[in-house]
Amino acid sequence: MQSIYLILSGSGLIYLAGLDTYGLYVAIAILWVIAAFYKPLTKLAIWSIVLFMAGFAVMRIGNILINGLSDIYYLGLLLVEIILTLIGIWLINKPR
Repeated sequence: MQSIYLILSGSGLIYLAGLDTYGLYVAIAILWVIAAFYKPLTKLAIWSIVLFMAGFAVMRIGNILINGLSDIYYLGLLLVEIILTLIGIWLINKPR
């Protein structure tokens, strides 16, 4: 389950990074995909997804509160960010 979570999160971030020019996003996504196969990095990678997605969600909520909801697309992104954050927290706290 953790490997699937890491690969899908990394793939999604690489896709989104293709829309922008943020090399850091691609580097983080590559870490997530590598961590899916290299177990010593798995927990670190899941924590980074939780922090990354929670940070995006908080910024998006702030943007919506300040500017209003401009498009349903942004609401969808917010929901995905919240879901990925909650799944990551669940995977971290899940007993082995």
